[in-house]
This record gives sequence, C-alpha cells and structure tokens, in this order.
Amino acid sequence: MSIEIVADKYGSAMFELAQEQNNLELMEEQLGYVASVMAEQPELRSFLENPIVTEDAKIKLVGRIFESSIDKVALHFIYVMIKRGRHRYIAEAIAAFIQKSREARGILEATVTVAEPITADVESSVQAKLREVTGKDVILSVRQDPSIMGGIIIQVGDKRIDGSVARRLEELEKSLLRTNSIR
Repeated sequence: MSIEIVADKYGSAMFELAQEQNNLELMEEQLGYVASVMAEQPELRSFLENPIVTEDAKIKLVGRIFESSIDKVALHFIYVMIKRGRHRYIAEAIAAFIQKSREARGILEATVTVAEPITADVESSVQAKLREVTGKDVILSVRQDPSIMGGIIIQVGDKRIDGSVARRLEELEKSLLRTNSIR
C-alpha cells in the first residue's frame, strides 16, 4: 500500500473522530506538536523504526513523551498506528489530518516563495491580500529560493501566481527569440 493511501486512511479516520467530537482545532494543534517533535528528534524516529524493539516498548516510550502534552484521543491515534505497524506513516497521516481539518474549517494553505527573507509586515500584507481575494483564512508558509532572483511566487492548492524575476527573464528571452532579435 502506498504512503499516500495509508496516510489518507488514518488521517481521515482521525478527522472523522475529531469532527464528531467537535475538536478539530485542538486535535490539529496536538497532532502538529507530535509531528514537530518527531521531525526534531531523529532518535525517536529511529527507535520507532527499529524492528527489534517491540510495539509495547514503542508505545511505552511514546506514552512517556506525549502523555502530558496531548489528550488521550490523540495519544491513542499514535498507539493504533504503532500497534498496526504503521509508525513510519505517522507524520504523513498527521499531515493528511491537518489538511482535512483546515479544509473543513475554511482555511487555505499557501506557499510563498521569495529570493530573500521578507519582513513580518510583508508577510502579513500578502496574507491579508490572499484572505481578501479568497474570502478564507490563509496560513502562509514562506520558502526562500535564491534561484527566482526576486519577486514572489504564490502557490495556493493547484493555483500558482509566478511574479518572479526568473520567470520574467525567461519570458523576455522567449519573446526575443520569437522575433529573431537574438541568436
């Protein structure tokens, strides 16, 4: 079974449970915390992926790490994935859950790519403009990519607005080639 299918299956199950209990936002926050800890702790991932370690030992360690930080529903979600041998997909399942939760709450995720770091004011301005255009709350993720040379690229779902200097130079080159201005 592919990673996407497994992640979607577990993420959907968690989403339905959290929606039923009317705590999507809380669950998103708690599972986001779990994902960040797992991303920052390669030792934890290595321990969970070690085939010699029993599922019970994995569950005990995860319990000790997270029991004071997250509620029982979130903790049992992680336990179930470990018991079923799906510990490798925890981060992907959490990402699938978060995506479903945000969609249900009318929140869009947008990725903004810039050549150099931007100020908080510029970030807030972009976020406000996207909120105005879409009519939804927007969570921005800012990436830095010097290869765009300048400008900004905004990706919201499958829509992309490319206002980068690199794209403009590419278009200029194509235009000049079409008119045989350069050889």
